Amino acid sequence: MRNKNTKNPVCFRRWTRKNYAVFNSLGRQIKIGVLSTSLSLVTLSAQQVSAQDTTAQAVAREHETPAVPIEEIVVTGDKTLSIAEPARVVAVITRIDIERAAVQNIQDLLRYVDGVDVRTRGSNNVQADVSFRGGTFDQTVVLLNGVNITDPQTGHHSLNIPVNLEDVQRIEVLQGPGAWTMGAVTYSGAINIITKLENQTGVSAGAIGGMHNYQSYSAAGNVAAKGLRATVSANKSKSDGYTDNTDFDVDNVYAQLRYATPKSGGLSGQFGYQNKDFGAHSFYGADYPYQHEHTRTFLSSLRYDIEKGNWGAALTLHHRQHQDQYDLYHINPPSWYTGHNYHRTDIAGALAQLTRSGKLGTTTAGFSYRYEHIYSNTLGETMQTPIAVKGENDIFYTREKAREHYSASLQHAFHVQKFHATLGVMGAGNNDFGFRAYAGGNVAYDLAPAWQLSAAASNDYRLPTFTDLYYNVGKQKGNINLKPEEAVTGELGLRYREQTWRASATGFYRYGYNIINWLLNTSDSIWYAQNITNVATSGVNLQAEYAPQGQVLKKIAIGYTYLHATPSEQAETKSYIIEQLSHRLTATLQHGIWRQLAASWQVLSQQRAGGYDPFWLCDLKIYWEAKRYNIFTEATNLFNATHSDFGYIPQPGRWVKAGITVKIN
Repeated sequence: MRNKNTKNPVCFRRWTRKNYAVFNSLGRQIKIGVLSTSLSLVTLSAQQVSAQDTTAQAVAREHETPAVPIEEIVVTGDKTLSIAEPARVVAVITRIDIERAAVQNIQDLLRYVDGVDVRTRGSNNVQADVSFRGGTFDQTVVLLNGVNITDPQTGHHSLNIPVNLEDVQRIEVLQGPGAWTMGAVTYSGAINIITKLENQTGVSAGAIGGMHNYQSYSAAGNVAAKGLRATVSANKSKSDGYTDNTDFDVDNVYAQLRYATPKSGGLSGQFGYQNKDFGAHSFYGADYPYQHEHTRTFLSSLRYDIEKGNWGAALTLHHRQHQDQYDLYHINPPSWYTGHNYHRTDIAGALAQLTRSGKLGTTTAGFSYRYEHIYSNTLGETMQTPIAVKGENDIFYTREKAREHYSASLQHAFHVQKFHATLGVMGAGNNDFGFRAYAGGNVAYDLAPAWQLSAAASNDYRLPTFTDLYYNVGKQKGNINLKPEEAVTGELGLRYREQTWRASATGFYRYGYNIINWLLNTSDSIWYAQNITNVATSGVNLQAEYAPQGQVLKKIAIGYTYLHATPSEQAETKSYIIEQLSHRLTATLQHGIWRQLAASWQVLSQQRAGGYDPFWLCDLKIYWEAKRYNIFTEATNLFNATHSDFGYIPQPGRWVKAGITVKIN
């Protein structure tokens, strides 16, 4: 049933060089059936619009045109920021992919994206490290609706996001550097999680149960009125764990709203809270099997945007607080153990953007400010007056550190006949590390209606985390003299997209210098944070997909990634870089069984450098999908394979779950 407030959509079948930024001021839904593959999500970003995925039937209709297609999208004026850039390959996990995947959280969903390395310490959204192209987890930028929420304490916490998988509309994955106009420099890659706002008022609820006493309960409500859309959701998941000290209890609460009128622009807000309490079995050392961790995350952002003719402007204010209690010994501590680690990090910032679109292309100027602060009893500089840790008796923060980042960027995207290009420059400063300038460019050429050749080059950086600088506990010692990591990256790509077929081949080379890593000193068995002289990393990613969206065969896809890293001689006993994925193969099969009953298979095979055994994993989801409800059962690690991505942390075997979701509109 159509919402009475929703007007009939205006349909365009082709994307041309006309300025369609006026879409956002029409107050109507705009369907774009075919887009140039080089512009796709990027042009939408430059004009400050957002894309929402449609149903499988709409995607199938999009394939009726003989032009080069991508998934049909609906431009609704949400102003969600995209990380995509012209002539760059951005993998998009659509809402349909999310619903069909045999996963219940974001970290497990990312595991099957080609080229993404997800190293899981704790399963089911407990903790995972995400990296790209042989980089480290600290070199990945994580954004939520365009807001940079990357944790400055350590990349281990960057995926602590208070969003249920049901809240996610799509996830954009950018491999390699970019996203400058977002106020963030991505060293090796970026993830942008985009949440959904429904067009109809309604409620939904779901429940999941499974092995190891797994339980998950969720509820959501949304309101759609003239000019206003809002949603609020809550989720609780818990389990006794698949082995000793792997139990977890996770709570998420998330709210989002947007109010917009054609004349006055739009105001958007998001607010989230997450509470995690989990056993951290051998997370940071096999000698300590009874580690434990408790984290809390609070985040909020407010964004105003407006468009007048060819001009667009937006201002975003944001804040994120993360609290972390880490117990090296949760039970039976030895006499020398003096107590747990307590940290509280705060991020506050602003991002301003000004865009102009015209015959010569789209120019975007970005200005950002980001303030980072940490209270801790182990990280930072000694405080003159300690402050109490909230909720704890006689526990105090004794150290703190603050730093400020600021940047200005200018990016221009244009295309002339078969050529598409983006050129950008950025100046970035920090009160501890000074000022640096960066530049990059992406170009693409349409070889034929379905073929496109692309190239990109840039230089980029990554600042040390507070853990890199100050951690000095046990057998690890930070280094306050660390320098920022820097790199020069180049890539070449070839893409083919024609109706139901898609394929791509991408090769890259990155030369990194002053790379931060933890090196083992064999004389005292201590890991020290140091700037490795250089690391050269190269790789190839191959992908192919056939997606007819039929009743029997819905989609079949395969991807392969090869990586090779050559570190400097002094890095022979390093911690992370030699453990990059050497070979990685992913495969997906989605097919119908009977009527609305369907199945989704996902296969992963990988071989990691550093002495790890290769392994195969297979996940299966069988689901019955109706308009008002969805019933499913899934099995992760279907064949019960023994595997580990960290040498001393066992990963779960076969884990079967089943659930139901009901929607009322």
